[in-house]
Amino acid sequence: MLGERPAVFQSRYSTQMGSRFPQSWNRIWQIWRLEEESNSYISSGSFGGQWSAWVPTSWYYITTDPQSLVAQDPEILVIVMLLCLFEIVDNCDWQWILHLQGAKDIIRLRRKQQQFSPGSSVGHSEDPVSAFVELFFAFQDVMGRTACAKADLFGASYWDENDAFIDGWMGCSPALVSILFAIMDLSRSRRLAVSDSDKTTFHIKASSLHTKLQSLDQRLNAKTEDRTLQSIAELKKLTCQVYLQCALYDGKPTDSMIKSHVREILKGIVGLIDQDSVSHVIWPLFVAAVELDPLDDELWSDPDTGAVTDGRVLVLSLLAKIAKVSVSSVSRTRSVIEQVWQTRDFNVSKSAGSSRAPSSDLNDWEHYVVPVSDALSLV
Repeated sequence: MLGERPAVFQSRYSTQMGSRFPQSWNRIWQIWRLEEESNSYISSGSFGGQWSAWVPTSWYYITTDPQSLVAQDPEILVIVMLLCLFEIVDNCDWQWILHLQGAKDIIRLRRKQQQFSPGSSVGHSEDPVSAFVELFFAFQDVMGRTACAKADLFGASYWDENDAFIDGWMGCSPALVSILFAIMDLSRSRRLAVSDSDKTTFHIKASSLHTKLQSLDQRLNAKTEDRTLQSIAELKKLTCQVYLQCALYDGKPTDSMIKSHVREILKGIVGLIDQDSVSHVIWPLFVAAVELDPLDDELWSDPDTGAVTDGRVLVLSLLAKIAKVSVSSVSRTRSVIEQVWQTRDFNVSKSAGSSRAPSSDLNDWEHYVVPVSDALSLV
């Protein structure tokens, strides 16, 4: 594997790196060697704990060299970002998470170095390249973990809850991501709420997040007049409302509010794809797809012809269109969606009409979506 995957990457990206490629390739090869050494930890299922034990030893010679990979040159983070994208597009398995973990440790070590650099400030990177790449990793982390419900890697500090201006790359505002991050955090604490006091606190926090989301007014930057971007941001806000209901209030596909929002989301996605705008729709499409009612396939009917639009057929058609122009891992996303559909159909037939396993203490999202969504990229 060590010889095969770097060779594929080399053939694809050497022309893009130009004259800098030889030194860049040496760095890529070095990173890959380090990551391959950790594969046994990942495969054994003890990823989180073993990585922290492995990194200090394996990265020792990098951090002790003043001209090391973790120096202030942002090139190393850009290379890791390219490796991450390569793995997402290639298979979208756990290996892109490995790059995410590596990026997190590189950023931490860079900041540690900054503490001892005269005149430098500690915090998020000030140079625009590093700042964007850090945002890339943090956003990948948040969006992917809406599906798998695992603990975050990059923390909430990247997301300003008061910044309602829409970021063109994310397709939403940092304030929306801040709310989404808080929803995930609170959702993980739900089953830990045992006492009446804990449950009351949980519901108060959930209600606060719901109110904050409802009142969020995402705005375009004064220099931007892209109304499509505004539509995308509103679509993601609506998707966040569905996710909040599922994660915090045990929303199910049969709920009238969920069904209404799912129809609105899918209509919005159809409109955006008709405008050749597909770069921000994979997460809304995923959430809408896994929350389709298995007992009600009809989304809407054409007022003129009476033709019925089937929800699952529409989702598969939209995924096929996105796959033609997007670098997202559409095949993996489709696979997860189909697994959710199959499980829902099985439980519906088994329980004679109930779309939920009656004895489960998990909410609907945890029961159907989380188990099959590990290491799924939704950016």
